[in-house]
Amino acid sequence: MNKQEYLNRLRFYLQGLPIFELEDILSDYEEHFHIGISKGKSEEEISKELGDPREVASNYKTTYGTHDTGNINNGNYSNNDGRKLLITLGLIAFNVIIVLGPYLGLVGLLLGSYGMGIGITAGGVAILFGSPLSFLSLVPAPHILTSLSFGIGLLALGALGIILSIYLTKLLYQLTFKYIRWNLELINK
Repeated sequence: MNKQEYLNRLRFYLQGLPIFELEDILSDYEEHFHIGISKGKSEEEISKELGDPREVASNYKTTYGTHDTGNINNGNYSNNDGRKLLITLGLIAFNVIIVLGPYLGLVGLLLGSYGMGIGITAGGVAILFGSPLSFLSLVPAPHILTSLSFGIGLLALGALGIILSIYLTKLLYQLTFKYIRWNLELINK
């Protein structure tokens, strides 16, 4: 929507606020449009960035403690709150029943991959630094070059496993953050 449509809708949903507050808010949003246009953005882009006028007005009314618009919107408020409550309860049920199990499984796999990387690294260190002490063992030890080669190889493999685990952790963190943001956007639509 363009600037005028956005401001008209915002004015409509802000009804019920004191007139000086309403004009102050509209003036602020006009200023947002002026700044955005000066940066080369279109009015439609700015409208999207500012958010839904109904939600913006709802936030202001919550801040000012005003929920009575004195018109038809009064019914929309309770419907909107009820809709948000239903969506929130549905998302909680969906996340607990469907999403939580696989998510915890992924977290377990990540912890296992860290353990595997640390274990392989520790094994490599033990072979690498244990071979000079192999004369103390009753079991015949392989040649020192074989022990050094396996030690270095396991150390590198373990380090690679730990690095891969760190990247997978970052990926899981980003996906988790996006999923939570998607949930919040769904509730606030």
